[in-house]
Amino acid sequence: MIYMMRHSFFGQSGWRSRASLDPDLLFDPERLDTRAAFMETMSLASLRDQADRDFDLVVLSSTLMPERYQTRLKELCGDMLGQRAHVIFRGPDKAGNWFQLYRRNTFRRHDTSCQIVLDDDDAVAVNFTGTLRMEAEASVGLLRPGLPDYVFLSHPRGVSAEFDQGHVRLTHRLVPATNLGLAMVTPTRSRRNPYYVAHKKILERRPVRVIYSHEPQYIRAVHASNDSRAIVGTDRVDVEDRAMMLEAFPLLRDLPVEWTPGQAAPAPLPNTEDVQDAAVRERRVA
Repeated sequence: MIYMMRHSFFGQSGWRSRASLDPDLLFDPERLDTRAAFMETMSLASLRDQADRDFDLVVLSSTLMPERYQTRLKELCGDMLGQRAHVIFRGPDKAGNWFQLYRRNTFRRHDTSCQIVLDDDDAVAVNFTGTLRMEAEASVGLLRPGLPDYVFLSHPRGVSAEFDQGHVRLTHRLVPATNLGLAMVTPTRSRRNPYYVAHKKILERRPVRVIYSHEPQYIRAVHASNDSRAIVGTDRVDVEDRAMMLEAFPLLRDLPVEWTPGQAAPAPLPNTEDVQDAAVRERRVA
């Protein structure tokens, strides 16, 4: 189980924001501080809280990042995940190339790998690694000679977290083939990597299993420094789901979440027999 995360990487890796094209913007101190704060409170916090701790995280950043920020990044990842965190700094090539080379050289003792995409400002549920492991193992058993030697695993159900003026608002999200926690099960020696594929196209072009769960599996952070476009729905998470959300994402306890008041339950329909009895009594009184 290998989580792959980009952090202020200057290179080619899918959607490109203005900052990703300009090193002065990408390595602006204020931006680096903001991204590090999201990384600590969101992605790393969610990995720290995983019930299944048998995984590795590969963080890809840039050799152009100022040295003091490189040091901070390595210390942050090491403090929160220990030896499971692999922080690598590479030049301006395709992110998929660097992830592929590192995976094949570092994890070749394993015949099969599950590569998991996680942005540095997003989060996965506390049971995500364990749930995904079971799905990945089941998927390996379905692979057959003559068919593709890989499969994508997608968990559509999650929530968006809007960070706005010191508050966080949660909204339900259901997006098949979302990039949030998107996984690819492949032979470790394979050249395949999820960063080589446009995730919005996998439903029509790639072998994929879409797993609809009852509980949300990820949090999509929406904020002023997003590196990709964020579309937020209108179905707010209300206070009745608070216990479920805190169990799935313990990190929410440390965030200023605005819980939407639950809707009042509709009045129960009267029992048919009670209505009939009342009508009989009314006729008797009359």
